[in-house]
Amino acid sequence: MCSRFDLNNNVHALQAQLGLEMEDIRRSILHNGFDDAQLAHQTAENQNDLDAAFEGLAGTRRPTDPIAVILPERKAAIRHWGLTVPGLNTPLINARAETLDQKPTFRPLLARRCLIPATSWYEWRKDGTSKRKNQITLPDHQPFLFAGLENGSEATIITCAPSSVIAHIHDRMPVVIGPNHLNAWLDPTENFTQVAHMLAPLPDHVLSWHEEPPTAQKNKRDEDQISLFSK
Repeated sequence: MCSRFDLNNNVHALQAQLGLEMEDIRRSILHNGFDDAQLAHQTAENQNDLDAAFEGLAGTRRPTDPIAVILPERKAAIRHWGLTVPGLNTPLINARAETLDQKPTFRPLLARRCLIPATSWYEWRKDGTSKRKNQITLPDHQPFLFAGLENGSEATIITCAPSSVIAHIHDRMPVVIGPNHLNAWLDPTENFTQVAHMLAPLPDHVLSWHEEPPTAQKNKRDEDQISLFSK
């Protein structure tokens, strides 16, 4: 499950640690008309322009928000988080790894795999009738990449069973694709059956979490959690 995630606006850290061509992200933001009023004056040569453009995709991302995605050949694009499905009132923000190849919503997208950069995600641990907000990260808040599917305008995050160290928080977690698997996951010529093994929990030792005390949980938007799983 993943219904909130954060993306740090430190594009230099993202570039260095994930080996992405960040100029592609800048160009994608400009060419897709994202925040035209803010970005129309930006020039292609200035690194500060990239920082300013990327800020619009940073911070806490919620369902239907525009998000950065990485496509084949590590090209960047913008998608809205959640797949629109006829007959459903809410977007499909998550897709279960175990049934991707069985669901008519996701089968056509198995060759349209993408990666979604993040620096943490949030999960709510049930405690009786209340919920406890947890922020889950990698060590030192390193950036990482969720496994996703996209349809040209929207994207969804793939989930799997949780790592045992965070299983007490929730029974699902977003799939994180490791550095050695990035190219294969993004390669549309690789059949889904050849990459399905990547959709597994992270090792316990790479995850950290912080649970907010009950007194910090005053945000109605946090309490009204979307609880969506693939249909």
